[in-house]
Amino acid sequence: MLDEVARARGWPSSREPARLGAIVRELSEAYNDARSAPQSLLAARLGFSFARDVPKGAGAARELIETGLLALEEGRPLRVLDLGAGLGATTWGAVRALEAAGARGSVEVTWVDDDAAALEVALSIAKGREGRASITVQPRTREGDARAGVSGRFDLVLLGQVLSELDPGARDKAAAHTAWLGKLLASSLEPQGSLVIVEPALRDRTRHLHAVRDALLAGGEAHVFAPCLHADRCPALTREGDWCHEDLDVDLPPWLVPVARAAGLRWQRLTFSYLVLRRDGASLGHYLPRSGARLRAVSELIASKGKTEAFLCGNLDGQRGVRVRAMRLDRDQSAVNRDWGELERGDLLRLDPPPESGPSPRIGRNTGVDRATPRALEVDCGPSCR
Repeated sequence: MLDEVARARGWPSSREPARLGAIVRELSEAYNDARSAPQSLLAARLGFSFARDVPKGAGAARELIETGLLALEEGRPLRVLDLGAGLGATTWGAVRALEAAGARGSVEVTWVDDDAAALEVALSIAKGREGRASITVQPRTREGDARAGVSGRFDLVLLGQVLSELDPGARDKAAAHTAWLGKLLASSLEPQGSLVIVEPALRDRTRHLHAVRDALLAGGEAHVFAPCLHADRCPALTREGDWCHEDLDVDLPPWLVPVARAAGLRWQRLTFSYLVLRRDGASLGHYLPRSGARLRAVSELIASKGKTEAFLCGNLDGQRGVRVRAMRLDRDQSAVNRDWGELERGDLLRLDPPPESGPSPRIGRNTGVDRATPRALEVDCGPSCR
C-alpha cells in the first residue's frame, strides 16, 4: 500500500532499494545534523521512516490497551488528536496495537501539522487502507502549528517525535513545553483520556522528556501512567549520563532491509522513549500485584564473572522512585528467581520478598522474580502495507 502511494507520486518504492536508500540516507544525515529535514524528503519518510515509526506508537500505547484504559466502545468512535502528525504514523501505531488486541470499531482522528504536503500523503495512506482491517479510521486534517489548539476533547492525544523539535532556540525549553502540555492536558483531554508522547531514544531528547515529566508532576497538572511505576522525581536525571528508553527486539520488515542496507542504516531492533500522562490518577503500578517490590528493568542484563546485573527503577523496600543496580550471583540461581536470567529492558518485575534496599540490592536464592514482557508488536502499518 505504501508503494502504491509512492508510485502515484513518482517516488521510489521499496522495490527500488538503491534509489530509495539514497534519499533515506539524506534524510538521516539531516536529522543527525540536528536540522529540520527538507520537506522534499517526504518520499524517504513514506518509504522508510513510516514503517519504523508505526511500532513506536504501538509500543507506547500497548500498556494502556493491556490494562483496558484504551479501548474501542461499540457505537462510539475513539476520538484521537495527533499533533505534529506528519504522515500519521503514531496514530497508525495506536491502531495497530488495538488491532493486535482484537479490537473492532472506529477511530476519528484529527491530524495537525504545519506541512500541508505531509498531510496530503497521510490522507492517501488512510484511503489506501480502507477496507483492509478491523478498525475503520476516519481522518481529518488541520494545517498549522501543533500548539495552535484544537477545539473539543479527545480520548487520546498523541505527540509523535515532535516535542523536542519545538523551540530549538529557547533558553528554557523544558519550562515552555511544560506550560504548553499543562494547557493541553486541561483543555483537550477527556477526564479519563491519555496523552502519549514518543521521542527518539537519544540521550538529550530523552532527558528533556524526563525533565518535562518531573515539572508536570510537580505542578500537579498530570499523573504519570507509564513507563514509570512511581510519581517521584526521575532518578535518571541524577547523573548526566543516564536516560531511560525502550530497546525492543523488533526488526524492520524484510522488504525494507535492502533499503536500510543501501542507506547505511541498521534494521535490527527498535529504540524510542515514551511517556503516558493522564489526569485521573491511573498508574500502571496499580495493575501490578501489591505484594513485593514493583520495578521496571531499564537496562539489559549485564553479565560478568559469577553474576548478572541490571538497572531497575521503581519502588523498593519502602523507597519510591529509586534507580538501583541489582545483582544475582550465579550461585544463587534457583527455581523461584529463574526469570532473572531472561530479563530484558522494559520488563516489569515483581520481587517477593523484596531484597534489602541500597545501591546494589541482591537477588537471593529465595527472592521470587516474576517478569512480564512487552506484547509482541507489529512492524508494519497493516495488511497489504507494502
